Amino acid sequence: MNNSILILSTLISVTLAASVVTIKQVVDKSTSELETTLNDADFESNLHERYDLQQLGIKVKDDPTIGNYSEGDILLESPKKFVEENNKLGRNAIRQMYRRWPNGEIPYTLSSQYGSYARSVIANAMNEYHTKTCVKFVARDPARHHDYLWIHPDDGCYSLVGKTGGKQPVSLDSGCIQVGTIVHELMHAVGFFHEQSRQDRDAYIDVVWQNVMNGADDQFEKYNLNVISHLDEPYDYASIMHYGPYAFSGSGKKTLVPKKLYRRIISTVTRETSSEG
Repeated sequence: MNNSILILSTLISVTLAASVVTIKQVVDKSTSELETTLNDADFESNLHERYDLQQLGIKVKDDPTIGNYSEGDILLESPKKFVEENNKLGRNAIRQMYRRWPNGEIPYTLSSQYGSYARSVIANAMNEYHTKTCVKFVARDPARHHDYLWIHPDDGCYSLVGKTGGKQPVSLDSGCIQVGTIVHELMHAVGFFHEQSRQDRDAYIDVVWQNVMNGADDQFEKYNLNVISHLDEPYDYASIMHYGPYAFSGSGKKTLVPKKLYRRIISTVTRETSSEG
């Protein structure tokens, strides 16, 4: 009898936990859109339980950063042209002083259309920077900050690269409210391009061009060393800025695969990690 009560109690607790988050606690487009900032409660949420947005009826792509913009999520007509015209980049990151955020501080405002769950996920993503890097996201002070990020639920996931000036948009719609996706978009805003844009990428990966959807070849641009320096950093397959293996696939088959040598290395590391676990 006691076991039955315990099982019933557990099931009720799980059911209640699963119903805690509603769509409006992610994004509520019926709310008037104002510029707000995160508060202490948002940052204090440890998100011990993250929710499956699809169970709330929110459409989430396999890779939310692969959208309808340049290279999927960069709000530029031509990233290649941008790079060539701004001929001072480093490790896929902008080196130009006027495109850097002063003192590693990035002022931001946040749309009031984000609900409590989305706010806590965005805060969690910012905390990844606060705890692991020298970059700090700070609430915008209009008296001090002319240049700042405006994070809002527009259309998909997108960002500009580096500081562009004024009220700079970062879009995180309801399908983007995942820590990894947000960190990726904020990396663009900090000043980073995609990892597979490196000049040496062909030594590490193959682009399977026959699997790339028609008209998407330019989504796989790479930049020469006269505009990008790798700063002796190794190619990073695990970078959060790397395309997934099926990026811009028109056939459902992989568009990016590691070179044969590196496939063996990755496979060996995976087996060793599994056996240790």
